[in-house]
Formats: sequence, structure tokens, C-alpha cells
Amino acid sequence: MSSRPARLLAAAVLATSAVAAALTAGPAQADPPSTGYTLAFSDEFDGTAVDTAKWNYRTDVKAYSAQRPQNVSVSGGLMSIALKHETYAGKDFTGGGLVSKQRLRYGYYETRAKINDGAGWHSSFWLMAGDGSDTYTSEARTEIDGFEIDSISPSGIHHGVLTWKGSHVGAGTTYGTTYNAGIDLRQWHVYGIDWAETSVTFYVDGVLKYTAPYLPTQWTHDYTAIWLTSIAYGTVPDITKLPSAMQFDYIRYWQKDYYVDNDGQAAYGYSETGTWLTSSLTGWTVGSPTRYAACNTTGHTATWRPDLRTAGTYQVYAYKVAYANSDPNARYDVVHSGGTATSYVNGVSGSSGWVSLGTYSFAAGTAGSVKVTASGTGCARADAVKFIRV
Repeated sequence: MSSRPARLLAAAVLATSAVAAALTAGPAQADPPSTGYTLAFSDEFDGTAVDTAKWNYRTDVKAYSAQRPQNVSVSGGLMSIALKHETYAGKDFTGGGLVSKQRLRYGYYETRAKINDGAGWHSSFWLMAGDGSDTYTSEARTEIDGFEIDSISPSGIHHGVLTWKGSHVGAGTTYGTTYNAGIDLRQWHVYGIDWAETSVTFYVDGVLKYTAPYLPTQWTHDYTAIWLTSIAYGTVPDITKLPSAMQFDYIRYWQKDYYVDNDGQAAYGYSETGTWLTSSLTGWTVGSPTRYAACNTTGHTATWRPDLRTAGTYQVYAYKVAYANSDPNARYDVVHSGGTATSYVNGVSGSSGWVSLGTYSFAAGTAGSVKVTASGTGCARADAVKFIRV
């Protein structure tokens, strides 16, 4: 018969082994579905507390629960959301979550997560504007649900895209699928979102599960925060399974392509010389304003300068705003690693859309650029330029 210290040591070893086994069970990661991506935002949850430089807490009161910062903790390489049966803010249950302070758009997002055991909780990994205080924020335009899982059905997953006019008023575009994944979501699994200009693709454990078409002509593609949350929703939680927790192992975002616009967050590298005015003509995404130079005069330029995280080969496009009095011979100069390439674009003929300016090598950083110069005939117009990694 073993001594008590020996039994305690053996129990500790078994417990540590169980934790390690639980943490490593299932895919450790999947990573982007193709090459050319660069890690641009991440949290491995390796610290001992939430990194509040990166995260806001979810603090709204919704459905059956109030969300509390005190329910979110970081320890042992995990972020845990405590799910409790307690009275707070008029509710009988509390949940919580984190919402990134940084706003992001196109790229590949990935997390590794496992839901709790016991009915009554709605856990999700999703993208939408907001600071966590309200899911009905006036800012919201795009919502992308990487996963929505109701714990009453621990093998069911929903992926989707929704559009909003803000304050929970729908904008009319909705795509989604709900299915039985055939796996136990109470175990660790990897979930990915690949958001591109024309579609959103969803992955589970590195396997493509659903693709939603989502064009910028359908609705505004805004910059969104990352939400990692769990709330009491759908059915009253099973109190015999509480307290419990929903957990995330990491969150990562990789960027591949770069868009520089004349407005909003994407205008970080946009500048003008001469006289430019705001046009009533919209640009490449719904509600995107465009600019035009004083007509029939020279000396006006607009420049787009991306901040490329990685050197590489990029195909460069400028968005042409076609109109009867646009510049018929606007000059575009692309500054790249090998020099400067010049193209001319007729803004009168054809329809509005992306025009390729060629494929070039660029160094990392802000050395590369695209500049449009008014020819002196008609009105030069400026909206956006994109650098697509190839």
C-alpha cells in the first residue's frame, strides 16, 4: 500500500498528464489554406492575465445572461470563459468573452476552441464592429460567424455572413449553413475563416466546410473586431452542469493582400496634391466615397502607399470610376523594387471596376506606391488601389 505523499504525487502526475492530453487532443493548428500569408495579429494566451492592450471585454446583457469581465481568465496557455449560475444585472446566469481592439478585414483568421458540457450556452468565434458593450452597435455593417455552437447540440455548427445597417437593422444580405459536424465539439477543434474580397470560406480542422459569396457591391465591407464569446442563449442553462467554462487555445490572423482607399481605416497610405473634391459617385464597395480632381487642369495627383508586411510579388489594381467626364488618359505610375512602371487608363469608356496595372516585386514596408496624375482633360478620379499577393 502506497504512502499518502506517494499517492498525492501519483495523482498530480496523472492530473498533469490529463490536462496535457486534453490540450493536445485533436489538431493543434491548421494555418492558412495557401501560401503568401503573413501573421499580423495573434494572442497565444500564454500569460497570466488578459492582455487589455489587445482586448475589450464583452459586457452586454443579452438573452439569459449578463457578460462579466470577471468571468474571463488567462492561464496555462488558455483563455477561459467561466459560465456561471449567479444573479447579476437582472439575469440568473453570467457568461463573457473578449473583443479585439484592433479592427481587421481581409485575411485568414483561426482559433482552437472547445465548448462546455451542458445545455443552454451559445459560444461563438465571429467578426463584427464593436467594443463588446453592445451587439447592436450602430457601427456594424459586416458580421461573419466563424462558428456558432449551441451546447445543447455539441456536434452542430453554424457558419454565416450577415449584413447590418447598424443598431441591429438588417441590410438584406444573409448567407449561412447549419450542420452536424459528426465530431464532439466539447473536445479541441480548429476553426478558420478565410475572408477575401468576393467570398468568405469556413474551415474546421483544416477541412473546407462552407463558402459564402460576399461581394463588395452587395454591401459595405467594413473593418471588424474579433469576438470570442459565450452567453446563455437558446434554452435555459442546465444548472447541474455549472459552473463550467468555454475555452480558446489561441487566436491568429494572417494577411495576404493589401487595400489602400481614399477614406476610412484603409486610407492610412493615401495622399493628394492639387485640388480634389468628394464625388457623389461611389467606389469599389457599397457606400465608399470617391474623389475627383479639379476638371480640365493638370498638376493634381493622388498616391496610394501600402505598408507591406512581407516582400513579394503582387499584382496591382486601381479601381476605375467610369463616368462621362472622367479623365480619358489618366496616368498611373507604379513604384516597385525594379523601378517605375507607367500605365494610362481611360476613365470614360467601359464600366467601373478594377483595372490591372501589372505584376511587380515589392520590398516590405512603404517604399512601393501607385500615383495617378491628371492629364488635363476631364476629371481624374481616385478611389482605391489593391496589391494582391501572387
